[in-house]
Amino acid sequence: MSVSRPPSRSRYFAVRRSSTTRSAVADRLAQVRPGSNSRPDSAGSSATAAAPQRSRATDAGRIPVVLVTGFLGSGKTTLVNHLLKTPRFARAAVVVNEFGEVSIDHLAIDAPRRRVRVIDGGCLCGHVHEEVATSLLDLLEQRASGGEARFDRVIIETSGLADPVPIIQILLTDPEISDAFELRSVITVADGMFGAGHLEAHVESVKQAAVADVLVTSKTDIASPADLEALESRLAGINPRALRLHAANGVVPVESLDGDGYAVSGRSSEAQAWLRRPDYAAVTRPASADPTIRTFALVHEQEITVPGFVLWMNLLAGFRGAGLLRVKGIVNVEGRPYAIHAVQTVISEPIALDRWPDEADRISRLVFITRGMDADAVQRTFHALGFEGGRERRNMIIRPETYARFKETIELFRHDANRQRAPAHVAPGHSLNTSAAATMQPPPTGDD
Repeated sequence: MSVSRPPSRSRYFAVRRSSTTRSAVADRLAQVRPGSNSRPDSAGSSATAAAPQRSRATDAGRIPVVLVTGFLGSGKTTLVNHLLKTPRFARAAVVVNEFGEVSIDHLAIDAPRRRVRVIDGGCLCGHVHEEVATSLLDLLEQRASGGEARFDRVIIETSGLADPVPIIQILLTDPEISDAFELRSVITVADGMFGAGHLEAHVESVKQAAVADVLVTSKTDIASPADLEALESRLAGINPRALRLHAANGVVPVESLDGDGYAVSGRSSEAQAWLRRPDYAAVTRPASADPTIRTFALVHEQEITVPGFVLWMNLLAGFRGAGLLRVKGIVNVEGRPYAIHAVQTVISEPIALDRWPDEADRISRLVFITRGMDADAVQRTFHALGFEGGRERRNMIIRPETYARFKETIELFRHDANRQRAPAHVAPGHSLNTSAAATMQPPPTGDD
């Protein structure tokens, strides 16, 4: 299955050079008035009058944009897929920014390929606002061809390590972008389980929360009351004026996410200072510059057994969860494709896919974003993926040689494990236990 990447950046950079200088950007940022998402014209004057409740008819020709941000594993893709299933967003185009060597996030997006654009690896070299702009212009060109390429709004999903400020700036100030697109809302998804810790440890998480006009606390069905209370208190201090919503499995009231236009003036003074600074992207160090954060992709060519998959996922989260910022992938479990997702010690229920993205390529691929963990250490644990479970199909006898292999597998996970070890979180309906393994079993072959 193919998916579009942004075309060459040269066209967009040409637009920037010909129409936008640093001083012009400063002027346009200054023109984003209180309560307004007005677009500046080429002469530097506001194209629409400022008003707390702006009429939609004023910008009837512009395409609404919703920006979804939030730290790694917070539930952004789950929220986006919920939106795409609603009538209001059913014909939305999606721009996905991924952080990693191999693109994987877009495979979980439930939208036609012609309406999806992927920016993969952009964060590795800095901010991605130019790539986002290029993707939007490319979608706009393809829209005229009709059919699946035609869309009526756009969802931009940033990577979990992305700083959203440069993206917001370009949506509000670039002449070609703001003439065609209207930023309606900035939605930040905060992890109900780990969000408070993210805000303490990662400045990007703070910025994501500070610039939002909608804050969505996710995983409320599995987070503890204490974790939720700590997160809510922290968010209230960072962004007291944002609309606050709770979500379980990404379900939120859609009408709350399609506002009257993003207003810079509605944010805190610190957030406004970031948003109004024209050289922000040039002087701000991206999260990818942190040498302790690594991204790598691993492949496994052999089929994975059901017991081996269950064992590996639980041990990975249990022994290495503190450094496991996120793992996503598509794996071959006894011939069937499954999408997997884990964040620190939380393992989401594997999702069985209807078909392989590419029927000719059934290799398992996993993309890791980690702190203090290298690829070799994870690669060694793949020994567990072929684990058979040790039970004969008829007499249910545990074989000694298989038990010895199990012990060897445990030692592999213990080796070089992080000092802080926590048990894998098993949430109701989201566990990788023997019951879940039973649901993943292939159909009987008739040889029993």
